[in-house]
Amino acid sequence: MPTLTFPYDLNVSIQSGDTIYYASLASGQSGSNHPNASADTKPKILGIVTSVDHNARTVDHDGSVNVIGKYLMFSKNKIANYSGIIGYYAETEYRNYSTLPAEIFATAVDYVESSK
Repeated sequence: MPTLTFPYDLNVSIQSGDTIYYASLASGQSGSNHPNASADTKPKILGIVTSVDHNARTVDHDGSVNVIGKYLMFSKNKIANYSGIIGYYAETEYRNYSTLPAEIFATAVDYVESSK
């Protein structure tokens, strides 16, 4: 397994199962893809994180691309790190503790059905 070693502290949220991406850098690059770059600057998948050592500042992954001089980033595993309300029943209550009248213009909720 290839290992990435960094000269600085790792992001505290990186963990096994996250996806690592890399992108080529271009002089004066800005935005998601530099239109005048001689190389493709769009992010590409490097691999999946297999282990992280925050003390040694290393990340092991299952990729095989040479990333020296590349910009690295990662994304969380959506299955393991999904958030939202889970279950069959939820109840909310709105209270106005002020002595003045108040209005609610909108309210929303993000939920996931846990079964059907």
